[in-house]
Amino acid sequence: MIAQESLGATMEHKITFSEKTEKDIKMIVDEFGFDSEEEFVEEAVAEKILELKKQIFFNITNQVGAALRSKRITVKQMLEEFEEARE
Repeated sequence: MIAQESLGATMEHKITFSEKTEKDIKMIVDEFGFDSEEEFVEEAVAEKILELKKQIFFNITNQVGAALRSKRITVKQMLEEFEEARE
């Protein structure tokens, strides 16, 4: 059973791994001194979520950049508009 913290509450989820993945998890837990398989899986999932959130951010910024370039808006123009909006 994998425990997951969410806004102070613990939610339990059962996850089934392949035999190879289970062996790899046990090896990593032993090799790197994790307290438990659950601790390792929680950290691994949290890291993967962060990685994917970064990818979402980069995808959005690339789309915004492409839209601005297609409208021929320069960085200088953008910064000037941000400054005007802040005043």
